[in-house]
Amino acid sequence: MSSRLSDYDFTLPPSQIAQYPPEPRGSNRLMVLNRRTGEISHHQFSEIKNFFEEGDVIIYNNSLPFPCLLIGHKERSTSRVEVLLLRELDSESHLWNAMVEPARKIRVGNKLYFPNSPLTAEVVDNTTSRERAIRFIVPPRHNFSALVESIGLMALPKYITRPHKPEDYRDFRPVWDGVVGSVQPPDASLAFTRLLIRELEVKGVDFVPITLHVGAANFRRIEVEDLFKFSLDAEWFHIPPETARRVNEARAQNRRVLVVGASTLRAVESSLTADGYLKPAEDWTVKFIFPPMRFHIPTAYLTQFHMPRAQGYIAAAAFGGYEAVRKAYQEALQAGYKWGCYGDLLLII
Repeated sequence: MSSRLSDYDFTLPPSQIAQYPPEPRGSNRLMVLNRRTGEISHHQFSEIKNFFEEGDVIIYNNSLPFPCLLIGHKERSTSRVEVLLLRELDSESHLWNAMVEPARKIRVGNKLYFPNSPLTAEVVDNTTSRERAIRFIVPPRHNFSALVESIGLMALPKYITRPHKPEDYRDFRPVWDGVVGSVQPPDASLAFTRLLIRELEVKGVDFVPITLHVGAANFRRIEVEDLFKFSLDAEWFHIPPETARRVNEARAQNRRVLVVGASTLRAVESSLTADGYLKPAEDWTVKFIFPPMRFHIPTAYLTQFHMPRAQGYIAAAAFGGYEAVRKAYQEALQAGYKWGCYGDLLLII
């Protein structure tokens, strides 16, 4: 195990960062790592159903992303300003906490305008060096959410360098129904198709939801060598009573419990009873998952391949073991696996 950031560095060729999802959806590759034996095997993602049986449980995050990236400009300027909506602070006044670029040029009192839209905004406070409290001005007889939907873009990760496409509204969102509220999707869920979900359900595998709205924490770069000194922004989560009941029942029966993605992992490991079972909750979490951490809920973990020094890579190493996951990453690099939210996946069992 390692809690040093530099131990999670590696060279990733840009050609192995997926810029588009595979066609059709779900045709990603799947690497399976057995954390007890260290054995690695290679599959298609659709074969994940072969690793689950009747009575097993899959926990997923049902929070869905919305087109929260707004492109505008300041008053008396045509220079591009990016406004990434992170969290609504007050619904009546349309006050939001937002990440802005270029942050050094966006000051309190600035007015922001958005082309081809009657929506305008005013910067009312600094919240961090890159974030601002912004109040949106909605004209009469207009709906704020509809205006944002009409001009917003999906907040694709920075490693996706190609232009936004209309298809991102479909591809950057999981197929299951959920609750809109995330800046970015729980990436590991993007490869699931309705057919695969149905095939797993026919086998007797239960899908149970939690909700964690992915926000600013997803954009935090780790800039300290000692991971014990890193802290995350708080993110709201909800664990329904029925989800807790079904997960605890599966654990008591020694069934496999799969957690899909790091956001789901943070939520379930943030809501534990004194004896280590999942409890219903509606709360905030700042949990950062890194070695050495003892896990209570999952017996299996699904994640994509993450960028060097990224939180997701560190979380995978915490669950699967540092050396085993590092070896899996090295093998994936050699085998031409694709990285990122639209890339291939790693199942740790």
